[in-house]
Amino acid sequence: METPESTLYFTYGTLQTGYPNHASHAEDLGPSLGRYRTVEAWPLVVPLAPSCPNPGCRFDHRIGALLERAGQGECVEGELFEVSGETLERFDELENYRPQDEAHSTYLRRSVRVEPVSGGEGREAQVYFIVDAAPYEQLLQRHGAEVVGRYTLEMAQGRLKACCRRDPDHEGPHEARSPFGP
Repeated sequence: METPESTLYFTYGTLQTGYPNHASHAEDLGPSLGRYRTVEAWPLVVPLAPSCPNPGCRFDHRIGALLERAGQGECVEGELFEVSGETLERFDELENYRPQDEAHSTYLRRSVRVEPVSGGEGREAQVYFIVDAAPYEQLLQRHGAEVVGRYTLEMAQGRLKACCRRDPDHEGPHEARSPFGP
């Protein structure tokens, strides 16, 4: 049960159980509350080629970018967790969300309504949307990306960014590689 010190957090990306960033954050995430999906449709855009513009992420993978375009795309499936306020702040760092400087953030954290995939009552949860949707929309138009309802493990798997291969223990920021070319 959610407390004043905790928040429901919906992840559709690499923090899902068994995905690349889950193990390093498993203690913060705690037990999964189950598989959920957004009540409203949103476009979850996944480039066809691996890259990652997020300086908070250690991997080059087919990054999932949720666009803040309600009613477009599909209901997005992911996993729900109850996390502390401190954990949410750490995830803000991972996702490069700067509440006081959203223009220089990679993602924005917003509240969305989610419901259990198996059916049941909906709940409000925090989720991350990409800041700059235009390049992802252009990538879609050039057929360099797809809109999906579920970000798969295959999409999430990638290799460590070059900076992490050179120095596996460094804290970041990590090299950012754009999915949009040079």
